[in-house]
Amino acid sequence: MKVIQGYPQVSVKIEKVLKKILKGSVPVISTDMLTNLMTCATGWIILDCRELVEFEISHLPDAKWVGYSDYSMLRVSGMPKDANVVVYCSIGVRSENIAEKLLASGFTNVRNLYGGIFVWANERKKLVEQNQKSTLALHGYNQNWAKLLDRHVHCIQTK
Repeated sequence: MKVIQGYPQVSVKIEKVLKKILKGSVPVISTDMLTNLMTCATGWIILDCRELVEFEISHLPDAKWVGYSDYSMLRVSGMPKDANVVVYCSIGVRSENIAEKLLASGFTNVRNLYGGIFVWANERKKLVEQNQKSTLALHGYNQNWAKLLDRHVHCIQTK
């Protein structure tokens, strides 16, 4: 797999898609940086803005589901505006939109996970089910997007 400088695990295939569809309106964070923060730092809030069916199959450890199509600021109403927040979705488009909403509402330290949960899973980083048990299963969003997942990922599609 050819990788992109600065984001060592992002495949060229995913990078091409990201260059076409991300607006660049929100600062990004790499999966490696987030892994380090999750290990070493406290106080980071991780928000999953995929649909509930996607979240229920698997998500990042300790992620909080906030949704996308039915997203409401009420789901983050208890969070301090200066909290360190990482938002993610499948590859980063929906999360970029939710991150924009967070920033517009006064949140000051919001990052979009570059490549989303797809890159996370492709790198064999830990995914968990509802009970926090490790899994290799991941919702592929749809047939076209699922092609961005590596073979070791157990892709589940419900759309």
